[in-house]
Amino acid sequence: MTAERGWHTIELPDGSVADGWWDFRPLSPKLPWPDVRGKRCLDIGTADGFWAFELERRGAAEVVALDRPSYFQSQCRARFEEAHAKLGSQVRYEEGDVYELEGEFDFTFIGYVLQVITDPLGALESVRRVSKQLLVLDTVSVPLAFLPSPLARIDARRDGGEWFVFNPRGLRKAVEMAGWTVEAQTGILADKTRHDWKHRVGLRGRACAILARA
Repeated sequence: MTAERGWHTIELPDGSVADGWWDFRPLSPKLPWPDVRGKRCLDIGTADGFWAFELERRGAAEVVALDRPSYFQSQCRARFEEAHAKLGSQVRYEEGDVYELEGEFDFTFIGYVLQVITDPLGALESVRRVSKQLLVLDTVSVPLAFLPSPLARIDARRDGGEWFVFNPRGLRKAVEMAGWTVEAQTGILADKTRHDWKHRVGLRGRACAILARA
């Protein structure tokens, strides 16, 4: 792989590892995955492709990896293509917008996307128009998790990098308001692969996953 550090850590068949800022290998088994064997799947916001390749590894018959065109996306795609070749993957890469989805899918994964878009409910509604089942994984606000109401912080990082960060109740409410029926929800999941102090003390790097059907 290229010398520059990627977005996702990806394990390769020769035993080497493409180093990335986010290593989701310990997190993946904690998610409420459905059986995707033989299914047509969509990964929205694919970046370097970790979750798309994970769907393929789990036996999906077809996987489409989608990302919105941008400078960041172009850098990620180069790393995706390199991993794709080394994995001998059949995942198909497409450029597109979450609000303009087309086709029919049995299952969609959307990871760490809702927090960085201006209309998360619109995105969830868009996915419901094309997919029978959804697994959403997103950052949640730990301070707001102590409150009983479904809530979200706006501009959580105060730098314009995140729009809405829900508490777990808020994330569930958003999924339900978009017309989905929740089948399973995790507790708060810790990302232990980052070592800065905000992650160590739990101020950042906390997520929640929800499995839902249309």
